[in-house]
Amino acid sequence: MEETLIEKQVLDNQAVLEIFDTSVPQIGDRIRVILCARLSISINSLCPKKDGDDLPPAEEIKNRLGDPLVWEHTRQRRFIDQQEKSEVFESLRADFDKNMRPYLLHPDFPVKYAKKRLKDQDKAANRFY
Repeated sequence: MEETLIEKQVLDNQAVLEIFDTSVPQIGDRIRVILCARLSISINSLCPKKDGDDLPPAEEIKNRLGDPLVWEHTRQRRFIDQQEKSEVFESLRADFDKNMRPYLLHPDFPVKYAKKRLKDQDKAANRFY
């Protein structure tokens, strides 16, 4: 799958948002239109800013989750006519901008996402099979 970078933006919360077009051809003149949004969060930008942050040290986060921490979201529409691709992609992008971008722009998003990933990792490690 080939990715085409559409937009790259450094947000106020120090995360880097990239929007990609990862559309793939289907049968005949049909295409699966895919918008992929990736948010890269540098672990060093997660240094505790408030006393209430209960994040472990940056080195521990890097060892457990890697650096950078990546959030990814895709939206897609299937079986779209080739001639309608750009219109459908812009519709997906407008929907993303309206519904997801404010969520990602929140100053606490990187810290909360790191906490969630750490919590999910702990749950998975303690899961009884």
